[in-house]
Amino acid sequence: MIKFASELRLKPVLLKREMALVGIVENLVVNPDDGKLVGVLVREGFGKKDLKALPEKDIISIASDFYLISEYGALGEIDEIVRILQVVDRSVRITGAKVYTVSGKYLGKCRDYSMNLKSMKMEKIYVNPPLFSGVMREYVIGFSQIVSIEKSKITVEDTFIKSTIPAKGKLADAVNYT
Repeated sequence: MIKFASELRLKPVLLKREMALVGIVENLVVNPDDGKLVGVLVREGFGKKDLKALPEKDIISIASDFYLISEYGALGEIDEIVRILQVVDRSVRITGAKVYTVSGKYLGKCRDYSMNLKSMKMEKIYVNPPLFSGVMREYVIGFSQIVSIEKSKITVEDTFIKSTIPAKGKLADAVNYT
């Protein structure tokens, strides 16, 4: 199942046996190098200001309305879970990051990304082009076309941009159907 990251935030975390509320998922922690979900940050309980870390391996399932975990002890301090701390310390932001091609062409800002819940890996990013760029639709870019994800910048392959040169020959009939 594939879900937008925005759909995976602000969902309750429940204990499997008691179905008791542990907290609310505030953000996903995705490794920018391989796109894998490392864990989630959880705002614990009601009225508390502390964020806790929940490693991906301790999530039993992600339903459409909640996350399910086996025990409360799965939540830890962010600085105690090394894999999560390493990603959080890099301060990488995917949603809202500016997206460029390798050659430097600005494509716009990433409005969201999708996660494959089976593989727990990022599938695609969705980029809103600049308002006056003449492009009316958002760009949908597969994770395999992403070269790097840095602090507030995502770089994608130049081949992502469609060629403006019309196709010739037999291929032209298949490509140029306008």
